[in-house]
Amino acid sequence: MLLGLLLPAVQASRESARQTQCLNHLKQIGLAVQNFHAQRNELPPSRNYDHYTSWAFLLLPHLEQAALSDEWDDSLKYYYQSDAARLTAIAPYFCPSRRDANIHSTRGDDILSPYETSGHVPGIVSDYACSAGHGPSGVWNWIYSNGAFIMGEGITDPETVPDGNFAPPNAKLVTWKSRTRFASLTDGTSHTIIVGEKHVRPSRQGVAPEDGAIYNGDHPANFSRCGGPGYPLARFPTDRFQTNFGSYHVGGCNFVYADGSVHVVNVDISTDLLGRLTHRNDHQVIDAF
Repeated sequence: MLLGLLLPAVQASRESARQTQCLNHLKQIGLAVQNFHAQRNELPPSRNYDHYTSWAFLLLPHLEQAALSDEWDDSLKYYYQSDAARLTAIAPYFCPSRRDANIHSTRGDDILSPYETSGHVPGIVSDYACSAGHGPSGVWNWIYSNGAFIMGEGITDPETVPDGNFAPPNAKLVTWKSRTRFASLTDGTSHTIIVGEKHVRPSRQGVAPEDGAIYNGDHPANFSRCGGPGYPLARFPTDRFQTNFGSYHVGGCNFVYADGSVHVVNVDISTDLLGRLTHRNDHQVIDAF
C-alpha cells in the first residue's frame, strides 16, 4: 500500500524535473537566438532558402556546436550534406518527456522538386519548432508569413539556377540573409513566441513532414509550427495534427519568447490569444494571462 501511494509522487517528481529540463533547453535556444542577432543584426530565418537548411542548424555555433556547424557545406542542399552533419544530435533540441536525443527520421525526408528525386535521406529530429505565425493556408511558412522566423532570402549562383526559381541538383547557394530582426517584432519581444514544443503524434515520430529532419529546409513542417485560429495547441499527444504546437507534458506547452523568457502556456489558451503571441506585428495588445 505504501509503495502504491509513493509511486504517483515519484512519477510526478520525475515529470517535474523533465519539464524543468525542457524549459532549460528552450532557455538555451533563446540565448542562442540573442547571440545570433547580436552577431548578424537579424533573427534566424525559419530556413535560409528552400531545400537548404533551417534555423536549428544555423543556431549551432551559438549552442557550443561550432565544430558540427563546420561539417555543413553552406552551398549545398540538405540532401548532399555529410552523415555527420545530418545525423549528429545535440541535447538542447530534445524534450526528455518525449524521447532521448538519438532519434533520426525514418521516412519522408526526400526531395520536393521538379528537377530531381531522391530516396529518404535521414536526419536528426527535434521536439522544438520555430513560430511561423499563423495562416492563411499556403503561406504559413513562406516569405509572407507573419511569425518571428520566416523563410530567408537566398542568392544562388545564376549559372547553376538558370531560371531563377527551382534549384537543380548542382545548384550552389552563394549567400543568404534573414527577412526579420528584433525591430520587426513590433508587438514587443516579451509578447512574441519564437520557438516552442511541436505537436507530434506518437505514431508519426520520425516521419516527415510531421517529425522529419530538423535541419531539412525542404519540409517546413519538420521545423516550424503555427498558432492561432485553425492552429490550436494540442491538448494531448494523440490529437489531430494541424501544423500546431503541442507537448508531451500534461496541461501545458513550453515556449521561449523573443526576450529570452520561457513560459508554460496552458493548453486551453484561446486560439485568438495564441495567434497574437505567434504574430510578430499584429499591433494587438496582450493583457497578462
